[in-house]
Order: sequence, then structure tokens, then C-alpha cells
Amino acid sequence: MRIELKIGDPGDAEEIEVANIYVAVGDRVNADERVLEVATDKANMEIVAPAGGVVLEIRVTLGQVVDTETVLAVIEAE
Repeated sequence: MRIELKIGDPGDAEEIEVANIYVAVGDRVNADERVLEVATDKANMEIVAPAGGVVLEIRVTLGQVVDTETVLAVIEAE
């Protein structure tokens, strides 16, 4: 099953910047392992894998500003 990672609820933030990318396409991740970090004007938030699997896509780049509905990465759950 493919899982699309999104930001979720960033509060009242309007601009969300991709602060770190911890994985690459093809990497295996475990459930709750950090995949990306995003930053708002108030706080940073880690985006974690909801299930173990393989990273199929990273759809953002470091420093990119995105909205809350942007798909950041795609994982094929095992």
C-alpha cells in the first residue's frame, strides 16, 4: 500500500519550509522513523513514517516552501 506523507496540522502557519530531508529514494524506514522536518515561523515539526516500508518518492527539496496539502514523500508500506 502506498502512503502519502503530508504535513498534517501546522496550526495557524501560512508558510512551511522543508528544513531537513533524512531519507533518500530506495531507503527502508521503520514505523515512526523521521523522514522529513518542516519549519514554520513558530516551530519545527518532524514528519515520521506511519508504517515501515520503502521510500518511493521525495516530492520536495530542501528549503522549498509548501502548503499543508503538499505530498512530501511516498512510502510503499510493507
